[in-house]
Amino acid sequence: MAPAAILPILFTLAVCTVATPSHEFRYSYACYESNDVRVDFVVDDDVGAYVDFNKEEIVWSVRDLPKYVKHKKKCVFAIAKFSLAQCHSTLGVAKKADPNTPKRQEAPDVFIYSRYDGEDGVVNTLYCRAAHFYPPTINFTWTVNGAEVTEGVSDLRYRHDRDGTFHKISTLRFTPREGDSYSCTVEHQAAPRPLTRSWELKEKKQISVSPAAVFLGVSLVLCLMGITIGVFFYNKQPNRP
Repeated sequence: MAPAAILPILFTLAVCTVATPSHEFRYSYACYESNDVRVDFVVDDDVGAYVDFNKEEIVWSVRDLPKYVKHKKKCVFAIAKFSLAQCHSTLGVAKKADPNTPKRQEAPDVFIYSRYDGEDGVVNTLYCRAAHFYPPTINFTWTVNGAEVTEGVSDLRYRHDRDGTFHKISTLRFTPREGDSYSCTVEHQAAPRPLTRSWELKEKKQISVSPAAVFLGVSLVLCLMGITIGVFFYNKQPNRP
């Protein structure tokens, strides 16, 4: 499902204005060739809410939002409903203007990292992040020692970037074991081949001490002990006239 247009809803700024000196609010919508429309309420470059047209409600994805923001939910939903017609109208005009324009494609950058430092037998979470890709259709696959796993896997929602691309994160909750290999494979139509990133439990380095260092340390201790004993007996001698 590839988006044919992603445009900011500039007219919403005049309809639903939220005045605050410390936050930036805006709306964005995306048209899909499947006739779906996605509408997001963006707070400081992060999606604070999105519209669920099936349930006809606003779903908030950011906690601890100011109350005056949530009071705008009726206004947000009204704008979203209007966007259904507006978005497809804009899409139709764009197709007629230049029907032969090739679709934009950007392959993702893929990273894998853990929530905590890896420790054998301790529950942890792996994050597989795909960034700066377009269109937003993308697939994540997790494997452990080459075998695909689905238990503990969770895919987060798409996020918009300022340049019009997307980023998305898939997570794997797991218990690392020494010797196991965990991999995340990302498939995207702009990538010539699947992109795989792997993670393994790092072995803790043991501090090794060379024989020379041991000899030097023992010699230093014996030297200090000799000096201490010498000073002790010297102080014990009777005072001479």
